[in-house]
Amino acid sequence: MNLVLFPHSKLPLHIFEERYKSMITKCMEEGGPFGINLMSNNNISAIGSTASVLNKFNVMPNGEMDIIIKGKSRYELLNYNLSSEGYFIGEIKYLEEETNFDKEDFYKAVENYNKLIDAAYKGTLEKINPADIKWIDGSESVSFFMAQKCGLNLQERQQLLEIDKEQERLKYLLNYFNEVMPKIVEADRISQIIQSDGYLQ
Repeated sequence: MNLVLFPHSKLPLHIFEERYKSMITKCMEEGGPFGINLMSNNNISAIGSTASVLNKFNVMPNGEMDIIIKGKSRYELLNYNLSSEGYFIGEIKYLEEETNFDKEDFYKAVENYNKLIDAAYKGTLEKINPADIKWIDGSESVSFFMAQKCGLNLQERQQLLEIDKEQERLKYLLNYFNEVMPKIVEADRISQIIQSDGYLQ
């Protein structure tokens, strides 16, 4: 698909092709996951994430449906082929995570993310609490969480997904924030000037 799914991230999908209606129905009946890999320029990225269906709704008479999926685990796609149902099946290897990180980099990345959220979303998106235990104990990746809403393009999201170490992902995002934050701040400054210029049109 033309998207990148991170572990623990949630995405809405509209399922309308017969092959995917069949696949999703099978996964839900059997309680198993399916995989999502980025397809770009007719190339399938080897690193993807398993997903499970959290919710199914708006089921139409023709079988089309809206679903909410949640990412679970990263994997490497070793080989794949087209099934008789029309969707790809393959052999995968789950990837190990290294959850250790430098606290200074962690706090700096979170601080930058929260500033970006303030500037871009104007209080409509909840900021990250750096004291949340799920970030500290590594049960969830703060870098993957930040990647969902900080403006990375598809290729940048895929690059981040392919990094095994949380510390390296934090460094990747810190470099990104160093590039993008001055632009965000300047755009916000211009927006404030425009909104308060006093003119009527």
